[in-house]
Amino acid sequence: MSDQAGNRSIKQFLTFSVIGGLNTIIDMAVFTLLIVVHTHYSIAQIAAYAAGMLNSYIMNSVFTFRSETAGSGKRGGATRMLRFMLWNLFMLGVSLLLLVIATEWAGLHELVGKAIVTVLVVALNFYGSKRWVFAGRKPVETGGMS
Repeated sequence: MSDQAGNRSIKQFLTFSVIGGLNTIIDMAVFTLLIVVHTHYSIAQIAAYAAGMLNSYIMNSVFTFRSETAGSGKRGGATRMLRFMLWNLFMLGVSLLLLVIATEWAGLHELVGKAIVTVLVVALNFYGSKRWVFAGRKPVETGGMS
């Protein structure tokens, strides 16, 4: 990886993390509100994750991965949205599984379990978002002499 590509990845990860912080605030606020009104934690997690996911798609499309997604057109945008939804459904499943482990098996309070789970899935979410969801087309290299 070139220094320029490495610097771009670091900048993207930092931007992704800041947006993730905002998503987490949205997610935790919705989750906490629903727990306070006695909603089961699994339903609260789904609703909270959906709220954060919507913000994530918009913000990461505009700020984090804009160079990868620029010029992709309507078809590319629809494909990206489908990938985003599929990836985030997978991440929701992972987060629900980890939340069950934290609350049911480890006996942690829902909010403590939620905080731990959130920290655990950040790197995986960035990797999948960068490499699959928002991945742009790479130029086709031709064999031959320049």
